[in-house]
Order: sequence, then structure tokens, then C-alpha cells
Amino acid sequence: MKEENPRLMNRHDAAAYCGVGTSTFHAWVRNGFIPQPLFGSKRWDRKAIDLALDRASGIPTTANTENQETPYQKWKREHGEEDLVERWIRTGK
Repeated sequence: MKEENPRLMNRHDAAAYCGVGTSTFHAWVRNGFIPQPLFGSKRWDRKAIDLALDRASGIPTTANTENQETPYQKWKREHGEEDLVERWIRTGK
């Protein structure tokens, strides 16, 4: 039984998923807009494509919000608190 929306897709299906032709999809991959296929395969990961398209569309992702302050980090900054791990790295104590 073939899964309707498999996670891994060949080039043709990945291009169709993005709504572009295979030559445009190939250019996107070549230029780094879309990631390469999984190592050792000719299959693209649907989630990796989604993440790349989210980034290109300006949709916040965990990958592009990594350097933003978390609520906990904000609280620590506002209250002058120092993380124990950060202190150990800085002082060795």
C-alpha cells in the first residue's frame, strides 16, 4: 500500500510538492534555496523542504529564532540572575 503523503520524495514529487517544475526545483537545490537530498539517496525530506520554504517566506522557525531571548533568559537578565552553568564556565566554580 503506497502512502499518500510520504515523508521522502523523489525529485519529481518534491518539485510538484513545491509547485514548480523539475528544472526550477533543480535550480533551487543547486543554489541552496532547498536542501540537498538525504545523504546517499535521491530523496528529499518533506520536513526539510517545509523548513526551507518557511524561512524563505519569513515564517518564524526554531532555526531562525535560535538566537532570540527565551522568556527564562529575559527573566534572568531583568533580575540580574546568572545561570549556574554560565557561572561555572566563566569562573570554574
